[in-house]
Amino acid sequence: MGLDLINGIPAHVLFVHVVVVLVPLTALALVLCAAFPSVMRRFGLALPILALVSLISVPLTTSAGEWLERHVDSNALVRKHAELGDQLLPWAIGLFVVAAGVWWAYRRTARTAPEPSGAIGVRVATPVEPADVPTITSSTAPAVTS
Repeated sequence: MGLDLINGIPAHVLFVHVVVVLVPLTALALVLCAAFPSVMRRFGLALPILALVSLISVPLTTSAGEWLERHVDSNALVRKHAELGDQLLPWAIGLFVVAAGVWWAYRRTARTAPEPSGAIGVRVATPVEPADVPTITSSTAPAVTS
């Protein structure tokens, strides 16, 4: 029992689009987040959530595909498609585990690292103590001749 039809359309036809879009998108986001901490800072918890949604969508799509497979004529392409769909779940699990690991590692290092200090390349002026400012006296001033 599962989602077999949605408004008369086989659910697999709809769910497969979620998998085809989310799994590669999650993999790309994972690579970017792992390579660039600034990207990970922007993604935050969205990375493991995206990987979890991708993971959940795979067995839903596979289940709906098995229902559809029983209701269509079987041929070599249908069998190959079903076989490829069955092979995707371990990859989606791995994608989720690695995405959660990258997120956890970033969170752990973000807690111990100092906070970034504003924009890059900007210097902040600090007040100068009067004792730090050199003064010119008549004995140290250069002589001016006219």
